Formats: sequence, structure tokens, C-alpha cells
Amino acid sequence: MALSHSVTTCLSPPVHYVICKLGFEKKDAYDINNILSENGEVCWQALTEHVCYLESDQSVDYIKSIQSLGPVCESVNLHFKSLTKEKFVIQYALWFHWTNCTELFLEVFDVLQHTQTTEVALGLMKLTSCLERALGDVYLLIGKDCPFLLRDLLASEQLAVIFGQAVMDVLKVFIGSPYGLNLRNVLWHGFASPQEIPAKYCAMLLFLTAGLGQLLQMYLLQTKCILVHRPYVIFVSSEELDVFPDLSHETLAIAEELVKLSSFVLETMIPFWMAALTAFKQNRYADCVILLLPQLEVGLRLLFTTTNKCPNRLLTAEPSALYTTFDEVLVIFFFFF
Repeated sequence: MALSHSVTTCLSPPVHYVICKLGFEKKDAYDINNILSENGEVCWQALTEHVCYLESDQSVDYIKSIQSLGPVCESVNLHFKSLTKEKFVIQYALWFHWTNCTELFLEVFDVLQHTQTTEVALGLMKLTSCLERALGDVYLLIGKDCPFLLRDLLASEQLAVIFGQAVMDVLKVFIGSPYGLNLRNVLWHGFASPQEIPAKYCAMLLFLTAGLGQLLQMYLLQTKCILVHRPYVIFVSSEELDVFPDLSHETLAIAEELVKLSSFVLETMIPFWMAALTAFKQNRYADCVILLLPQLEVGLRLLFTTTNKCPNRLLTAEPSALYTTFDEVLVIFFFFF
């Protein structure tokens, strides 16, 4: 699989432009005080003014919106970098409680202080997953069956009632829509390498999550509703828990060399594999799995596209086309085996 060393990106040119360049085209400095009040409240009205709409059908114009929000994201990132951890906790920790994962969001703040690309990508994967689950819990305040797909959840009438349609449109610029940045999908499906995810988008989603917490608090006070979190899956069998063997330093050193040599591993994705091995050594098994799952999908996609002589399908799909993901690869695998 010579492709593993010749591929420099798994983002198609249009997607690469949207994620890596579009939000950097406007160089204007943006004043954080425009979207953050003196008492620490997110000014959603000012934020929503940066979302642009198509004249034809009044749907979100994702290109212009990303362009407009670019300087805002940079301002938020610089704002977070200017805060000490103590000040961040005082100002924002309360507004993450609705996610039931406050500590995780505080960890993302720590990651943003150092801007190590692999850690930023990992933080964004964790953040988007927790945000999606939390939004599902909010949906169930007035809805019955939570939508399976994130894009359907964000487009739901229930969340628009609770947060406002304009707020949901801001979120859709960053996650959920294949026409926007679609950060959750390009990361979790293994299309983006660490250096292709700007840290400022991670900072912005952290900021938006806090803002959603503020809006939700107002809604709960007005309606007297109580947010209930769905229970997590719990592995009760000890056999299910014993999945991470003790590996010697020598074995892990061999694994590192295999990663560098393997044709199953794309060269641009090696930092993810190395970070996964580091997480394993540090007994951070959840992080290890989060880092490895998308890379397993990348490797299988590489095998799939090489075997079927369709290298273009290594690239992200356009909004009008499907990704080559686990589902498609595994269906074909089980069909033949």
C-alpha cells in the first residue's frame, strides 16, 4: 500500500479549504467584549449576527458564516489563553454542569493553553461527543425519541424551542452539517490529521458550550423543568473490563516502530498513533481508544480503496456524497468473509 506514504491529506480540496483556510481569510481583530458581557454572559445576539443566510431559501450560507466567524473564533481563543485556570473555573465551570462532564471541559481549557495539535484534536473529539450527548438530554426535556444523527438533533424543533433557531444555526456552522466545518465527523471518521484542525475552533466550541449552559439555565428557571441525564453504559462483567493487557516497555517500543513502518498507517496520521501509545503507557485507556478508533477506520478505508482501486475515496465526501466509513467497509468485509 504505497498510498500510505504518498497521501498528504485525507481532506478533499474543498473540505481542506473550508477547515484550514476559509476562517483565516478575514484578518480583522475582533473585540471579545462584543460577545462577552462584563458579568461573563455570552452575548448570543452578537454571535448570531455573524451567521449569514442564502437569499434563495434563507438557509445558512456556511461559506460566508465561517468566513465571518473566523476572527470571532480567534478572539475567543486568545481570550482563553489570557485566563489562568483559576479564573477560567470561576467564570465558566458552572456553565458546563449541564453537560454532566464538567471536568472534561475544564481539561479542554488546559489543552488550549499549549496548543499541541494532537491533544487539541483529541480534546475536540471528546468535547463534541459530550456536547452531542448533552444536547440529546436537553432534547428529551420536550421530545420523546432522541434523533440518532447529530445533524438531525441540531435541526430538531425541540432544540430550536429551547435554545432558539439562531443559536442552533451557529452550532451547525461548526458541527453536524456536511456543508459547514463538520468538525466532529471529519475527526471521528479519521479524515483530519492533527495539524489540520485549528485550535481556535476547539476554543469556540468550548465557549459556545458555556453559552448554551447559560441559555439552558434560563429555560429551566422559566419552565420549572429538571434536566435528567441518561445513564451511561456500564460494563458489569469483570471479563469485559480486562481488555488492556500489561505490555512491557520493549513491546511498546516495537509497536512504535511498527506504526512508522506499517502500510496500514497513513504517514500524516502517525502522530495520532504515537499519542495513543503514550496514552496507553499512562493508563489513559479511554483516550487511547478514542485516538485509535478513527485510525482503525482510516486503515480499513486505505485497505478498501487500495483493493478496489478507488484512491479518491480516501478523501472526505462532499456534502452531496457519502463518506467511505466503517459501515460501508464492514458490510463488504462480512459479505466476502
